[in-house]
Amino acid sequence: MDALAARLESLERAVGAVGPTATVAGSDNTAKQVSLIAHKLDKTIADYSSFQQLLDKYEKLRNIIEGDGDLELSRQLLGVTAKTEMILLNDDIQKIMSDLHIIRDLQPRINQPEYAAAASNLPLISQLEKQHEKQTGEFKHVVADISSLVDRYQAEMNALSEMFISWEQQLSAMERKVDLLSKRIK
Repeated sequence: MDALAARLESLERAVGAVGPTATVAGSDNTAKQVSLIAHKLDKTIADYSSFQQLLDKYEKLRNIIEGDGDLELSRQLLGVTAKTEMILLNDDIQKIMSDLHIIRDLQPRINQPEYAAAASNLPLISQLEKQHEKQTGEFKHVVADISSLVDRYQAEMNALSEMFISWEQQLSAMERKVDLLSKRIK
């Protein structure tokens, strides 16, 4: 009970310039004191519009700040500072809510058991990496050999084509001469 009384006195001092041992309006009734404090708080809020704006923003963000069953992730992810900044600075709460839902939906994909076992597979992965590098070097060598063979084949085919073209021209020339000679003879 002493703790409650100390908290009440602290609240009274903060809100209404009531001394530490004084009672509100000469009354010992705690309910009347709380009522008077609530009245002074309402008056202070009415006098300072920034307090009202803060409370309005707080009401909009209450389910994130206090958390509920559906938004347990937001309670875990957001610290007090982040929640305060959201109230004071952010008017676009729907985007934050959407981002939090996306994070919650993606969390099971991130926490896959395969990812946990990945660290134990690092030695195997490094071996595979070395083997892949070796095979890549061999592949490049084989590609170079095949390219060389294809180039040689192409050069041979070009040479043969030129020879056949030359022979075709020579045969055509001979046929024309034979035709001319045969026409002369007739």
